[in-house]
Amino acid sequence: MIPSRFRSPYSAQTAPAAAAPASRQSLVNDIADMLGQQFALYTSVSQSILASKLDMALSDVKALDFIMTIDELSTGQLTNMLGVSAGGMTAIINRLEVAGYVTRARHPLDRRVIIVRPVAEKCDPLREDRQYLIDQVSFLASQYDHEQLAMMHGFLSQCIRHLKRDTLRWMEQSNRQRLAA
Repeated sequence: MIPSRFRSPYSAQTAPAAAAPASRQSLVNDIADMLGQQFALYTSVSQSILASKLDMALSDVKALDFIMTIDELSTGQLTNMLGVSAGGMTAIINRLEVAGYVTRARHPLDRRVIIVRPVAEKCDPLREDRQYLIDQVSFLASQYDHEQLAMMHGFLSQCIRHLKRDTLRWMEQSNRQRLAA
């Protein structure tokens, strides 16, 4: 049973303690909701706070987050991910490049494609700025033994691999459709 402090207020797990344990499918649905919606919501709020702190547009922070997470993206991929026009994406990349957060270069195999990469010296402090998350996870992790943590890590790693694979596949399909049009 999931401890009450970890349950979603909207989950099927909010039944009184005396109720029967949630079904397997209910637990899976809650996990999917946490990974798919709740983390996205909290990430979005975190991005808004960071944008305000850095005096940057939210779209710039979102683009930078994508670039920092995936390490290198084409301008077309960023355009699709953010849902902005090519001109809007160029403006975002220009601002990030002038601020020193990213560099851009031609793709080594297809010189028509521009690749955007994070600048470690400028981006690493932003990663360190999220130390509160590491501290919170460390606190929560202290309540579990190594075997339980390894199991959770394995599960989450598999989820992320699948999400990343599906995202990259979606971006490739979007690029092909855009080029075919």
